Amino acid sequence: MRRLVVLMLASALLAACGLKGPLYLPTPQQEREIAERKKRLEQREQREKQQQQTSQTQQSGQPESQPTQQPRQPQQ
Repeated sequence: MRRLVVLMLASALLAACGLKGPLYLPTPQQEREIAERKKRLEQREQREKQQQQTSQTQQSGQPESQPTQQPRQPQQ
């Protein structure tokens, strides 16, 4: 029984480490590449955000294409 508990505890501790991805330290060259990729990704996200903002301001500044309906007058 004790052996079973120790085995279950050990397997739970090993499975719960939570680390994903490679288990090594990257070389300086790899660190530079990762930093460059991260920088390019951030720049792309900023551009997309700016494009969304400009498209929203352009849409709100243009007059509506559909005419608005006048309220109906009651007939007498």
